[in-house]
Amino acid sequence: MSDAATALETKPAESFAGSFCFEKIGFLVAVGFLALLDGVNGAMCSTLRQYLMGGFSVTADQVTWGAIFYYVGKMYMLLLASKLQKRFGQRRAFLTASIILVSATAAGAWVTHYSLLLPVLLLQGCAGGAMVAFGQGTLLAIFPRREQPLVQGAYALATVMFPATIVPAFLGGWAYNFDWRDAYLGIIPFGLLGCGWLLWKRKLLSDSVTPTEFLPVRIILMITTLFAIVYVLEQGDRNDWLEYPPIVWASLLAVACIISLAFIETSGGPTFLPYRAFRYANFTFGVGVVMLAGIAVFGSGYVISGFASGVLSYPVSMSGLVQLSGTFFATVSFFSVGILLRFTKFPPIFIILTGLLSFGISMWQLGDAPSNLNFKGFASWISVRGFATGCQFIPLTLMALTCLPAEEDVAAAGLFNFNRQLGALIGVAWLQTVLEHKTDLNQTIFGGALSPTNPNVMSYAQSAQTALALHGAAPMQASHEALALALREAHRQWASIAFNGCFESLALVFIFAFPLVALARILTTRFLKPPACQ
Repeated sequence: MSDAATALETKPAESFAGSFCFEKIGFLVAVGFLALLDGVNGAMCSTLRQYLMGGFSVTADQVTWGAIFYYVGKMYMLLLASKLQKRFGQRRAFLTASIILVSATAAGAWVTHYSLLLPVLLLQGCAGGAMVAFGQGTLLAIFPRREQPLVQGAYALATVMFPATIVPAFLGGWAYNFDWRDAYLGIIPFGLLGCGWLLWKRKLLSDSVTPTEFLPVRIILMITTLFAIVYVLEQGDRNDWLEYPPIVWASLLAVACIISLAFIETSGGPTFLPYRAFRYANFTFGVGVVMLAGIAVFGSGYVISGFASGVLSYPVSMSGLVQLSGTFFATVSFFSVGILLRFTKFPPIFIILTGLLSFGISMWQLGDAPSNLNFKGFASWISVRGFATGCQFIPLTLMALTCLPAEEDVAAAGLFNFNRQLGALIGVAWLQTVLEHKTDLNQTIFGGALSPTNPNVMSYAQSAQTALALHGAAPMQASHEALALALREAHRQWASIAFNGCFESLALVFIFAFPLVALARILTTRFLKPPACQ
């Protein structure tokens, strides 16, 4: 290893070694504040899709293209972060990413044309991905290993808990009560505080650089691969997957680019992607299982929001409050698990399995939710989901990232968050497909029962017609309104059954994953290197 590389790898820890405790804590708070911006940016195209469609007079497909630009930029920068830090130095890369993140987030409040929205979302994704990897990698370097359970628990509040439980309520509240663009302005003060602190304490960040080779062919292949994968996951369900030729061609393009990239990477010479951390058992296990955790948390978030708005008819602000109900238990879980692992030698694998089992139970219970479920009954199992989230992410983070060589910190953090994000996209795409198939099936079954000869339908319509007549409706109007109410109630019932099927599918996946996770732990421990700190 070159002297420059060694300087780059050791400088952050050395810089903070002589600093006061409040400077380390200030850095943790600063990167956490900046991560809040990424959480809001990432949910904008999904949570406020209808508002974006109305604000820019565009279709749902066009809003989806905005999400594609955002995720491609974010996932690419998660993979490229370690290269950027080596090439430009930690200080320059960190400050540039934070300034671009704050600027791009603020620009979102002033964009009025769809043609400008796409580059803004791309910049938000790129800066957010770089900030997440830089921030977590630097936290791993500046805090001693014994403090990492609490440090990573606090950082996960911004990167996992905030987007999973608070962002839907935050965006829904701003959009419902004010203007959806004001949500950007509401989060900007946190970004300014974080960016200002980094600029103030910039001398604590390393400015050492390592010459790195520019590999244009691999960069193009990587961008093309990510674009094709994200396109398939975002547009697949909307276009019947393999029934739509562009989805087929995008899938083939992704496979071809992956094979080409693998061939080039293994042909000798410098590699583009940071593979070295996969030599270690804990990291390989953690990166694999965190994809499952991403499917769990963000896939279930999609179904919960859909059930609240589509079945219970909650407005966007109220459906966000449903997920907000799990915030307290998620926060308690993140810190309690961190304290448990900080002060005891309790095996993390048992906490992970507990989280998987708790999550499966909560989803199974929601699978029995009736179409008239009240807020209290809904929120109770969302709280269990929040507790299970901490039981999954904190042990996985500590197992995967805290016992690696110092030079792998940023690269490992990028790969870890890349797989979490990929799991989130897979989970949402999978559950969208399950929901559509179950809705179509239920519509067919209910549609056959909705006939004038069905006594249940006639009884419901007659009761509704009588109630409308009592409230002053004309006989002819009451008849038409009663039929419309019957159709609306049937639609709500088959949608409720479809969402119940999604919850049950999630529960079954994680119940069946329980033994597979234990087996993966045994295999990685047996065939890969032990943690570097042992």
